[in-house]
Amino acid sequence: MSPSFRHILATLLTPKRILTLSGLAIVCLVALIVARQYIELTPQGLRTFLAPFGWWGGLMLVGLIIAVLVVPVIPATILQVGAGVVFGPWVGFGLTLLADGIGALVGFWLARHWGKAVIRTKLSEAEQVAFDDLCQRITPIQMVVLRLLPGPAYTVVSFAAGCSEMVWWRYVSFSLLGVVPALAMLTLAGDLSTSNPWLAIGVGVIFVLIMLGLSRFVPKTTV
Repeated sequence: MSPSFRHILATLLTPKRILTLSGLAIVCLVALIVARQYIELTPQGLRTFLAPFGWWGGLMLVGLIIAVLVVPVIPATILQVGAGVVFGPWVGFGLTLLADGIGALVGFWLARHWGKAVIRTKLSEAEQVAFDDLCQRITPIQMVVLRLLPGPAYTVVSFAAGCSEMVWWRYVSFSLLGVVPALAMLTLAGDLSTSNPWLAIGVGVIFVLIMLGLSRFVPKTTV
């Protein structure tokens, strides 16, 4: 039987890589703590901080989400919820969807042009086999399922799709299809946190339960 997608991703996301990403996340956390001395990290404080930038503030947030989708030093979920907090559910959803589409395409483009030359040189023999297996087996429909996996798995899937034979427009379309429900719930939870924190927590809990439930299908996704 072919190994599951979850097993393949576990092979690629080694403890060393997770530890490296965790170290980068700690650096970001320290930077956030320092930033608290200059920025009031509350919904109103963030709105006040971003207000002078106008739409540029939204574009700054889009840029940050794109960056962490390509190099996942912090969970993109934090910024996606923040989009709902600062911009509301509709504009926040639009900004996060734009960022997700561009971020997915950047990872795909990098892999399509430099994947074989760079990515594979950083992998062990077993990891190369797992990565090649993922590249060969990934399909547009499976993209929807694989987008249920959070964190570094998002970047790995983007790179694998770029090294596969999938055309870019089909990849982006099905990638966005997979993340739309999650983005809608995250930005809604962010918006509700400013007016009804308990309801926001409820939406967050429902989101986590849905993701955990749906992710159970990923181990069974084999060719």
